[in-house]
Amino acid sequence: MFTSVKYVLTENFQNLYRIYCIAKYELLADMRDSKFGIFWNFASPAIQVLTYWLIFGIAWKRKPVGDIEYLPWLVVGYAAWWFIQPCIQSGCNAVFSKTSVITKMKFPVSVLPATICAKEFFNHLCMLIIAFVTLLICGHGPNLYWMGLIYYAFCAFAFTEAVSLILSVLTMLWRDVRKLITSLMRMLMYFSPVIWECHFSADVPYHNILNFIMKLNPVYYIVNGYRDSVFYHTGFWEHPALTAYFWVVVICLFTAGCMLMYKFKRKFIDLI
Repeated sequence: MFTSVKYVLTENFQNLYRIYCIAKYELLADMRDSKFGIFWNFASPAIQVLTYWLIFGIAWKRKPVGDIEYLPWLVVGYAAWWFIQPCIQSGCNAVFSKTSVITKMKFPVSVLPATICAKEFFNHLCMLIIAFVTLLICGHGPNLYWMGLIYYAFCAFAFTEAVSLILSVLTMLWRDVRKLITSLMRMLMYFSPVIWECHFSADVPYHNILNFIMKLNPVYYIVNGYRDSVFYHTGFWEHPALTAYFWVVVICLFTAGCMLMYKFKRKFIDLI
């Protein structure tokens, strides 16, 4: 176990510049494929948020969440999801999409999930800019607690990197994993506090158990953390149990991903 974790960490840290270059190249390649380039890095999340706001905020007359209007509340939560969703979905295909490179040269395969996360982090920054503009328009000025977004962004990166390590190997073993994850991600969004509070009231049977189960979702910790930092002036240290649970889950997932990557590192060519 420790050997596999050391192997993946060492390979990633030794190839930080390579990770950056691959992520930059793929990002620029995506921009070259469209006429408006970087415009879509801002337009795509803005259109998604506008759609959810029109449906849930306007058509369904979604009430403010406490003292927070629904639009800024939605934008901040969706900023976290806009990073998590593509990292996991693209992470499934991280190794399989680079089979042409793996078969022609000796390549550090374990860095490929990190390149996906690095690439999507740029899109995440674009979404955060949209969120900041929306917050300023809605009267939410910056404060010191907004620095907590740096911590929760790191949490999102660590979580998606761990999950991508696992899924990238499993996809090489079973191609159906990618299709399964694509379907499950749609469900995961509605089981996470992205577009709703994800909290059952007292009139719902077994609401305490249901709320406890919802909190077991690591995405719950990240999305609520973004909102805690922006709206509720709450630091991560004020949720010690959730913080400890989240990092235990991430460490376990990362360890499992490292073990899979180490076990099959010499067999990927045979699996193609």
